Amino acid sequence: MKDTPQDILDIQREIIHSKTDEERSLMGAEMVDSVYEMIRSRIKEEGPELSEKEVTAKVFLRYYQKEFSNKQKEQIAAFLINTK
Repeated sequence: MKDTPQDILDIQREIIHSKTDEERSLMGAEMVDSVYEMIRSRIKEEGPELSEKEVTAKVFLRYYQKEFSNKQKEQIAAFLINTK
């Protein structure tokens, strides 16, 4: 979806490029953290009965749904749930 006018995109690009490498890295890290928290919140809304470990396992499964085989995902999720 591309719903942002080009002049606004140009302003955004100018602002981002005026930042230092460190500032841009921090912005990226903050965005990753925000996405993580949104996913975590959504999973908790959908399953309020889930334990924190189960929520963590579901976050893992959502993030890495294409990076591992089904068997590997099941093993990793079980490990996340069953570790102390």
